[in-house]
Amino acid sequence: MSNSQVIDCDFDYYSPKTVEEALEYLKSEGVKVLAGGTDLLNDIKTGEIVPKALVSILGINELDFVEFEHGFRIGPATLLCKIEEDDRIKKKYPALCEAVNSMGGMQIRNMATLGGNLCTASPGADAAPPLIVLNAKVEVSRKNGRGEIERRTLPIEEFFTGPKKTVLEQGELLTSILIPEPDASSGSAFIKIGRVKLDIAKINCAVYVKGEGDICKNVRISLGAVAPKPVRAFNVEKALAGKKLTASLLAEAAEMVSQDISPRNARSTAVYKTQAASVLIQDTLTTAWNRSGAGREVKE
Repeated sequence: MSNSQVIDCDFDYYSPKTVEEALEYLKSEGVKVLAGGTDLLNDIKTGEIVPKALVSILGINELDFVEFEHGFRIGPATLLCKIEEDDRIKKKYPALCEAVNSMGGMQIRNMATLGGNLCTASPGADAAPPLIVLNAKVEVSRKNGRGEIERRTLPIEEFFTGPKKTVLEQGELLTSILIPEPDASSGSAFIKIGRVKLDIAKINCAVYVKGEGDICKNVRISLGAVAPKPVRAFNVEKALAGKKLTASLLAEAAEMVSQDISPRNARSTAVYKTQAASVLIQDTLTTAWNRSGAGREVKE
């Protein structure tokens, strides 16, 4: 049996100061990126991961930033505590702040990074659903054969490929997360259910909604821990878009989530997760709708 308190393997450790230097180390097989280490170190202790080397990115200033210009751009090495304390993020992207605030205790958020939460690629990763509904994109960098840095950008929905799997290939590094400016008359929200307040999600949900009067003009819904990777509730979205938002319509549409998810009996039964998903969508969308405009509420 593995001892979860002891690192029982040898590996090299690198602490680069630039993205270029980090990418050079990442070319080698068996090299893992270390950010806050709140997930990776536990996997190493239990023997789930046996790295040949770790490359720490916390000392790379190019990866630790928060910028607001034509939207919001954030570095993958940015600590979660910086995100939850930023009033600009709280105001424009409340769903992301609520997700970050739900991740463990203060000790975890003082060490963990946004990029680490995404690259761990847990099906229930709390940062994924809000970034998905906020139409975020990720920038991935690598060195080409000439030693030049190449970058590609893709929607964050395409970043996850399965449980603990992403599109990142050997030699690649997540270098930026980009979130567009939210539309006027829009709101977002995030809610999760865990066994206790600071626990990993049994199920989580994020919603972005844009209103026009009492019409739900546009809505995006994403859930975690209900499929091999975070998913959109497309059937629910289709049932709500362009219609007058009422409690009865919302309840009816939320039931369609069973067509969008494929939960397993993990941390709760699949039956429970399907039932909880419907309720969670209603609660999260109601909060987002209230935030989308003064006096806006879901009417009977």
